[in-house]
Amino acid sequence: MALQRQVIAAGGANRSYLVAEPPPGTPVSAVIMSLHGTRSTADRQARLSGFGQFARTAGAVVVFPQAIEPIGPGYEWDLSRDVDYIAGLATELVSRHRVAHGRVLLTGMSGGARMSSRFASVHPELVQALGAVAGLRSPAVPVRRPVPVLSFHGTNDRINPYRGSGTQRWNESVPDAALAWALANGITAAPAEVPVSPALTRTTYGAEGQPGEVTLWTSRGAGHTWPGGHPGLLLSLFLGRTSREIDATKSIWEFGLHHAGDP
Repeated sequence: MALQRQVIAAGGANRSYLVAEPPPGTPVSAVIMSLHGTRSTADRQARLSGFGQFARTAGAVVVFPQAIEPIGPGYEWDLSRDVDYIAGLATELVSRHRVAHGRVLLTGMSGGARMSSRFASVHPELVQALGAVAGLRSPAVPVRRPVPVLSFHGTNDRINPYRGSGTQRWNESVPDAALAWALANGITAAPAEVPVSPALTRTTYGAEGQPGEVTLWTSRGAGHTWPGGHPGLLLSLFLGRTSREIDATKSIWEFGLHHAGDP
């Protein structure tokens, strides 16, 4: 199913996005919204994530918004101005397709994960689940409703270091961000850490499947990459190793469906 470029008015401007939608009247399993990283674009995020396949195989609406600020060869998210844009787009799509739970499966890469983290804490009522790749951040405000979180991060990420960089933008470690989400979701029990392989560890806060669960996949030695993705040789040289032990796209999809009926 081909992606179509559409426009929505938000914040006094016309904003573009890419979307793949099933024919009118077709039951929709979910609305997937995937945000690109800093200096990237909606088109590149579509290629990197491969989420478009779910429009064909699972009857999902798949949308790739584009950030507002031009930077280098792409765009950058504005943590304030882009909140209204994403909220308007999410509301429009779930209304257009009569999604039963009225929420979107929100995902993002790098700066898109940071934007997704911000949006999910501000508008938890619109988020079915949060899938953050290489950029999970703590909730920006107290969360009014638990948001299930699935995060992926490599320990050799040089752009958004796993242990934090000490800068204003990436001032916390990824485990600290995961813990902050768990606490915001009302989960206070110690996490369960499971070494899946010598290079892959799953850390889960809360019982698997419960509303508000937070799961962090840590890929030892992986870089600033989308697990299971295919960034190409040149980007691989710059961004580092991509984990092949887990498929972030498939995992986020299954995680989101599992939490579709959460209150």
